[in-house]
Amino acid sequence: MKRNIHSDIRIPPAGLSGALDMLALARKAVDDAYGSDEQLARVALHLIDCATDAAALLGRADDLDAARESLGSARSAVVAATAAVRLTHDGRRLAHDGPNVVRT
Repeated sequence: MKRNIHSDIRIPPAGLSGALDMLALARKAVDDAYGSDEQLARVALHLIDCATDAAALLGRADDLDAARESLGSARSAVVAATAAVRLTHDGRRLAHDGPNVVRT
């Protein structure tokens, strides 16, 4: 990351805005194709949002608060993906075993 010699504001690399644009396009494509009605579609949209948040923080690369926010985005992405796996697994088990099966 380059510094503007006339201020303390960091100038983001040219590729960062391109990456953010691509993430916005990816989000729109997923939303257009799948909407947000299905669990996995919502998770995919959330993961893209988390990646966008983390990428946007790159402009504050040496900022401890930005690093913490990036970690929060990563944790949020993991929680969303874990929930999707659990819901999908439970749905398959329910479809396979039926709703009246008692587990011990």
